Amino acid sequence: MNISQLSSHSTTTPAFPTSVTLPPTQNNTIPEDNEQVYARIFNEISQRYAAFSQENEIGFQHKPGITGDIENITIKEIISILKHLQSDPALFEQCQKSSANSPLFTKLYLMSNDVQGWNLRLHTFSVKGSGLGGEDSPHYHRWTLASQVFSGGYMNVNYEEGSLDQPHAKEHEYSKYELSASKNQSSKDSRHTTFISRATMMPIKKELYAEGETNHFPINLAHSVETHASVMGTTTTLAHTAKSVTEKSYAFEKNEEIKEIPQRKIENKAEFDSILQNQITFLQILDLKLELNTHLTEARRLNLPLTPREEKHLNDYYEPNYVETSLLPALAMYQMESINGVTHNEFSEQTIKLVDAKLSEINYDSLDALLSNNQHDLFDKLLTVEVADADLASQLNDRFKKIITPT
Repeated sequence: MNISQLSSHSTTTPAFPTSVTLPPTQNNTIPEDNEQVYARIFNEISQRYAAFSQENEIGFQHKPGITGDIENITIKEIISILKHLQSDPALFEQCQKSSANSPLFTKLYLMSNDVQGWNLRLHTFSVKGSGLGGEDSPHYHRWTLASQVFSGGYMNVNYEEGSLDQPHAKEHEYSKYELSASKNQSSKDSRHTTFISRATMMPIKKELYAEGETNHFPINLAHSVETHASVMGTTTTLAHTAKSVTEKSYAFEKNEEIKEIPQRKIENKAEFDSILQNQITFLQILDLKLELNTHLTEARRLNLPLTPREEKHLNDYYEPNYVETSLLPALAMYQMESINGVTHNEFSEQTIKLVDAKLSEINYDSLDALLSNNQHDLFDKLLTVEVADADLASQLNDRFKKIITPT
């Protein structure tokens, strides 16, 4: 396809109660189709990436690394990109070859600029546990990374590498491995490892990266990811990488017997199409979440009556696993009531109109599978609002205070 500069972001007017008279809006923006959104995002990232200096890791608008390239990309835009990948045979094949999937972690290729060397992917961390393909062990990247968190979040841990000769605790001892790069983006071969030495990795910083943030990952700073999935829920991030500066990266593991790391590629086209659709569906739920909160917040501001459950949605909204513990169970009940012709008690009349409109955009079978899987996760007690980790509890509390206390 020809990549060309296209129109600016389209806007969506949130639903409000019909009893409120809203001022007329003027929106002369012609709605973009999915291919146009794909082309515009490609162009915007390419133009912004041109400002990136690898030497000092400063980029567009003098922001850290390449964070400025992606910080304004929206969930709606990623939905459009995924739908375009799903409908374009050539892009679908490229996406399938360059993506990876496991029961706990999905990495979807979205686009790349081969001349400039940057890539854009969508990462999803499951609520079912860790095992992130190396993300949960200390490691260095081959490139500068920016990551925008669409849902959930994680604790990012940075490390200082040292030798065994230095004073250290036994728990900070690791085996250092050199990892070869994949032969190419679509390589199905395993990544080979070479044992380098024993080393220490001392944690020096532990910081919560949560929904709504875009974070910079310096290339020379080792890190690992703690998902705390039971508390944070499903974590979805937009990952943007700069051009690789080396062919090899380094990871640190507890044993010395690792020979290779399998590349978990997706061979079956029907399976990959299902993975794409499921990701679209989850992002559409995140979009519904945002619009529902906007709608209910505005209703409360106007002193309009809210149902008890609507009040609870507003109060629960900033729980990191709100989608899994509140919204999806509510939608599961809502769907059952709709099927059986039962009056909805969860939402008021105007909210029902909003929810029905949003649900009509979502693939029914994919939504049904999402709701069913979430119910199983709840029954298996994989999710909780109780935070056992002291660092996570403290930083979640600090984050909540900043949200509810405007500056």
